Amino acid sequence: MKISSNTLAFLLLLVGCQRPALRLKKGAIIEKEAFLDCFQAGLQANGRELWCEASAVLYDGKNLLLANDKDMPNAAASVFYWPYSEESNFDSPPTYLMQIPFKTSQKFEEFAFTPDRKYGFLTTAFDRVKEGTNEWDSYNALLYWPMTAYPQKIQPKFVHLKTKESFSMGLREAISKALSSPEFPKGMPYFKIEGLTATNNKLYFGIREEGKKYDEFKYKTKILTASYHFLGDSLVLDNDFQTLSDIYPAVLEPTLPKQLGLSSIEYDPQRKLFWILTSLEAENQLSCAYLWWATEADLKKDRLHLVKNRTTGLPLKFTHKAEDITPIGNNRLFVIHDDDRNRTTISGKTRQPHQAAYSIISF
Repeated sequence: MKISSNTLAFLLLLVGCQRPALRLKKGAIIEKEAFLDCFQAGLQANGRELWCEASAVLYDGKNLLLANDKDMPNAAASVFYWPYSEESNFDSPPTYLMQIPFKTSQKFEEFAFTPDRKYGFLTTAFDRVKEGTNEWDSYNALLYWPMTAYPQKIQPKFVHLKTKESFSMGLREAISKALSSPEFPKGMPYFKIEGLTATNNKLYFGIREEGKKYDEFKYKTKILTASYHFLGDSLVLDNDFQTLSDIYPAVLEPTLPKQLGLSSIEYDPQRKLFWILTSLEAENQLSCAYLWWATEADLKKDRLHLVKNRTTGLPLKFTHKAEDITPIGNNRLFVIHDDDRNRTTISGKTRQPHQAAYSIISF
């Protein structure tokens, strides 16, 4: 049977669109786990030994950037990087980024790139605010920068939705309003952002917690979107915040823990899909995390696809509190973990305060 050129082109396009999903459905393996040193052992802050509670990671094609969600003293900073290759063992000290916005913003949670890699982003958790004072405004910051003179001379800017604000409190107000509910019609009093990613014209904010206050909330896997564009080198966010997804992982996969919450969302422009990490943190339970993927159409229908272990067929499970994920080449992902102050172990080695665990997975 003779196939027309138009039919052949369509079939090739169809196969090309299916290939990434088919490969993901075959599962993945954790090919490496280890600890890295975020700073020198014994570093002190306010008279106490400082812990590395790594919360954000980004591979830019040459360097691996990391953020610690705790303040760093003196000549150290909460944002730092190493040159990265497949042979990297992180056996040399990182380079710290000392720009004022990196030093003054608090509790970083996730990096992101525009798909063309012309701009980078870094968000804080937006989980602290104190009425009547700007004392905690620094916990509410979305930073962005053009990828020029990079990385040592990054010039980060704050997203401002209000005039004369120092950080991004106007953005917090917009997100709070977008999260309003029958219980909180004027806006969500408390929420925590742990995910951020970008497509060509939209930002995606991943919500892990929401509720009345920091000790009275529900774990969530909720995703908000907002349109954006650049005017020169200035980011302009449109006032069109809306909920894209409100997902319940334990409903999708009943064998998983019920208290899972979103800890990262990452757009993969090569595969045209999103990676989502969900993790568990609960008293008297060991931390764990799971990896999912979804297309934009899936997210609109509150669907996720759980990544399975290629060898066992069971859910691919991290025995750490996975915090962020970044692609590091063809069919490989780098996952950074925040085990708080728990002395977790890998291959018989015990984590020290200045260290963070990481995993590399492959498809």
